[in-house]
Amino acid sequence: MIARILSGIIGLFMLYTCVGWLVNPANAAAGLAMPLLEGMGGNTQIGDFTSFFFTAGVFACIGAYRSEHAWLYASISLLGSAAVFRSLAVVAHGSVPLTQAIVFEIIMTAVLVLCVYLMKKENA
Repeated sequence: MIARILSGIIGLFMLYTCVGWLVNPANAAAGLAMPLLEGMGGNTQIGDFTSFFFTAGVFACIGAYRSEHAWLYASISLLGSAAVFRSLAVVAHGSVPLTQAIVFEIIMTAVLVLCVYLMKKENA
């Protein structure tokens, strides 16, 4: 049951962030330490970030609702790879790390991996 609750909370948080990108993209962008781009760049920024949070949220919520660990792998992949590629951007390209986002993504990924383990154990 704890796995369903944790993955559901993560999913709802991701969906809440998705709604933020839909309703107030300038504020959502500022929350990630960046300006909202204009023109086609803004279209890409809003579309990509909204789809990222939507997909991570929906799959985590489906996994929680159905108590099926397989649904969590999409969220794990999105959040985990975001942390990896943010870190790679620092190392390979000298970008300034958004440390709080990297730590958040690592923690959420670890919690979702724990949820997979717990769901497998519960459903075995």
